[in-house]
Amino acid sequence: MSTTEGMRGYGAVVRTPGMRAWTLVVLCQRLPIAMSPLALVYLGHLAASSYAAGAVLAAVFAAAEAVTAGPMGRRFDRRPARSEIRLVLGVQAILFVAIAASALTPAPLWLLVLLSAGAGGVASGAHGGLRALLVRTTDPATHHAALSLESTLTTLLWAVGPAVVGLVTLAAGAAWSIALVAALAAAGALAAGTLADPGPAPDDPEAKVRVWHRTWPALLQEGAVMVCVGAAYTGLPGLLESVGTEGTVAGPLLAVFALAGLAGGLVYGSRTWPGAYRTQSAVLVLAVAAVLGLAAVAPTAGLVGALVVLSGLAGTPALTARAAGVQQLLPERTWAAGFSGLYAAGGVGFGVAGLVVAGLMDAAGVRVALLACVAVAALGAVVGAAAEARIRRAR
Repeated sequence: MSTTEGMRGYGAVVRTPGMRAWTLVVLCQRLPIAMSPLALVYLGHLAASSYAAGAVLAAVFAAAEAVTAGPMGRRFDRRPARSEIRLVLGVQAILFVAIAASALTPAPLWLLVLLSAGAGGVASGAHGGLRALLVRTTDPATHHAALSLESTLTTLLWAVGPAVVGLVTLAAGAAWSIALVAALAAAGALAAGTLADPGPAPDDPEAKVRVWHRTWPALLQEGAVMVCVGAAYTGLPGLLESVGTEGTVAGPLLAVFALAGLAGGLVYGSRTWPGAYRTQSAVLVLAVAAVLGLAAVAPTAGLVGALVVLSGLAGTPALTARAAGVQQLLPERTWAAGFSGLYAAGGVGFGVAGLVVAGLMDAAGVRVALLACVAVAALGAVVGAAAEARIRRAR
């Protein structure tokens, strides 16, 4: 397929009935998730005069998402997306309001921790549920373009979210950042009523599908991509300082890294590529890891920056390929669970990178820490690819 024909695929996706409503709900669901980690860090500082307390809230939020994404995603396979989105985003909005209110009163930290865990867990299946809804409502011929657009939109929101938090916190205070998160979630709950929802696929009791047995290699590769992304986000400031540049340069550089992901996602979705999705995913994950590994040993800031941005080009396509591969592996009635599993695996991968960088940076240096993340990601990609090939042969 040529790039021009691929762009027509994007046009067909955009013209699909219900896409405007879907895009609005996705924005109201994913922008709060992108804003929450930094917003909770600032809120913890407001409530307990400690950034460490804020880091705990952000970590608990992310951990709750990772743990509950699979079961909460399964609900979208069994219930209409419209009603499920309305429920989970409505409850999430209430919990965020409670977090903001508690931070302004002498509430104990344990209460903020519980509220943060609830806010992270309750809507954790919405990511996979909305992706499954997208695939159900678009023409099968445009699924490649649709998933690329969805991944690119998610990358864009993750680039925008922290900047929005920083501006709102600077202008109005940390509590207002959380209030904005709550307002966006509430808007998503209201907008859910406009979704074009064909309803869940009928379940077939005679054809039980072991979702995790089929998809665990894909989950491993999804986690591998996010290990690389997490390594870039947590290790880049220290790496820049090691080559004689201010660590604050990492902020703008990571913004360009995210923009590179947007560009890569759009190019990837604009045409078909050789090989199966599982093959494309393995190649792309290894490419991200290899380029990030080169950045970890680069001698100058300019080369570090160029290589980090280059690694970003392959990141979003890798995530898109994994989503498309899982969609092909599973029947429609389990799409939301499978996509939610990918989301959880990505969160675990990002967290693993943070732990590796934190554990090795002081003891062995930032370069060793980043190379360790690269090794973990490469191992995950290779093991996942080998296991997926073996499972496919067994079928």
